[in-house]
Amino acid sequence: MDNKIIQTSKGDSVSQVGIQNNYIGMSPEQATKLAMDLFMDNFPRLQKVAEEIARSRAEELCSSVINELVSIPEVDYSAFEDPDVQYSLYAAQKSFARIGTSEMLHSLSKLVAKRIVQNDEDIAVRVALDKAIEVIPFLSKKHLDYLALLFGVTQVKYSGIDDITKLKRRLDEFAALFSDADFESTYYLNMHGCLQLRLTDVINRLSITYNIEEARVKAVCPSIITRLSGDYGTSHVGTVIAISHIENNTSLSFDVATWVHD
Repeated sequence: MDNKIIQTSKGDSVSQVGIQNNYIGMSPEQATKLAMDLFMDNFPRLQKVAEEIARSRAEELCSSVINELVSIPEVDYSAFEDPDVQYSLYAAQKSFARIGTSEMLHSLSKLVAKRIVQNDEDIAVRVALDKAIEVIPFLSKKHLDYLALLFGVTQVKYSGIDDITKLKRRLDEFAALFSDADFESTYYLNMHGCLQLRLTDVINRLSITYNIEEARVKAVCPSIITRLSGDYGTSHVGTVIAISHIENNTSLSFDVATWVHD
């Protein structure tokens, strides 16, 4: 079994009020300027209107990344000066400047913030985050919903679920939040490195994970959840993307390093 009990909701964490000044190295304002200088120095020159749109989007992404970071105690903003971080940051800026959807903004800002925070982790964690930042511009909400369901239901064990009622509540929540999941996109997601082979019987897995009889699990399991049974699970890249999408839509919080080292 590769299931783990994850952290509790963000609401259970220490109050975030006033911690935005608790930083290491450069200030958030300096980090924002550095990020925008990076974008303006490297993004191709465009016709005036297009250039203004691209700059505005880059500023929006930078602001969103900083907003993610200021909610975390003692962020080391000197990571913005790391060449590898700048490479990933610029990749995110380029993608968002070109496309600029709200879904991409939320996903990229979450991933870039995690990449900055995880900069001292080993290469496997950094590479998984870097690849996720490169891949996510090519994914629609339907793709993200599928990855979130696949990871969130079949690979995670949630604390506090000790009876069928609580399990049904969690399954219903995921089924509703990620109802646009595209189950026909496995080849496309596999092409982008988001999936790996992992045989899954979702009813059996849920039964074993929460020690509830299969018949009772099947009776309350939404049809969209039962469709997760099959040949695939999320790869490290797919897991990182799924985590960002789940965190953007729920109060759940995950430690990326724990899952990439699985």
